[in-house]
Amino acid sequence: MKRVLVFAAVVALVSGVSASAAAAGAVVDRVEGPFDTVVPVAFADNPAGVELMFAECDFVHRVERPDGSAMETQTCHLTDPFFEFPGTPPTRAFNPPPGPCLWFSDYFSQTTGEDVWAESVKLTVTPAGIVNVTTMYPAEPLQC
Repeated sequence: MKRVLVFAAVVALVSGVSASAAAAGAVVDRVEGPFDTVVPVAFADNPAGVELMFAECDFVHRVERPDGSAMETQTCHLTDPFFEFPGTPPTRAFNPPPGPCLWFSDYFSQTTGEDVWAESVKLTVTPAGIVNVTTMYPAEPLQC
């Protein structure tokens, strides 16, 4: 029940942001899932320095500002370990430090197939396997 209430609150918040953004001249779009992505779940002693898992996403919501910069939000849940650098759900919330070139847009992956890298990512992976992602994109795509 608590999960349903949290999800409803997120949907209400995103809906409110969408209406405000659209009124300010932003372009708002949403891709409904399910679709898969790859998520870091821990730092590790392997060549990539990270443990990864697949996650199934319910949606990705994109708000593109008039200057071309954008913000995306999405909610996913962990499914399976990633082949080469398998991970397991964290025992406590995992929040890697933000930075450029750490995440690419699932919006573009799903709509055009392009790899568009984020300027910053705020990622939280919970022990229950819930993944919340907020990414920021500059007006000019990053070359990573």
